[in-house]
This record gives sequence, structure tokens and C-alpha cells, in this order.
Amino acid sequence: MNGQWCNDKEVVKTKVREFFEPRFVGESEPMVRLDNVRFNSISDEDNELLVGVVSEKEVKNVVWSCESSKSLSPDGFNFSFIKFCWVCL
Repeated sequence: MNGQWCNDKEVVKTKVREFFEPRFVGESEPMVRLDNVRFNSISDEDNELLVGVVSEKEVKNVVWSCESSKSLSPDGFNFSFIKFCWVCL
């Protein structure tokens, strides 16, 4: 403090608080206002399609509509393998 070493914990705590506290005082008003912003939204019907339950038949129809040589990921399992395993189940 004032160029001198201080060993008093309470004084050090007070000085540290005095130094950092002004840097963490937030604004009472939000810096960005979204009052007049119109966000895109979906209809209730589209929302139901997105969050609704998907049946096994729907999944199978999608898998069978994919070309057998195509792969979902680089793991080496293509749609031909998935279709083969599906029939085995």
C-alpha cells in the first residue's frame, strides 16, 4: 500500500475489493433491446411435426428410400448394411 508491503489480511482484502468492485458493477438497463424485433416462428402444426413421435414405419420408409451405397457417417456402415440388419431383426 503506497509502495509499502502490507501483511494485514483485512487491509489487503479491503484494497483488493476497492480495486475490483468498480469493474464488476453492471448496468441496470440491458445494453441491447429487442422490443421491436420480430423473430421468425413456425406454426403450431409444424411444431407438432417436429416434436411428435416418429413411428418405426416412418423411419423404415426413409431408410429404404436411401441409396444402399450411401453412408450416414465415415464408420463404414452404409444403408445396405442397415437394411440387411433391419430384416434380421
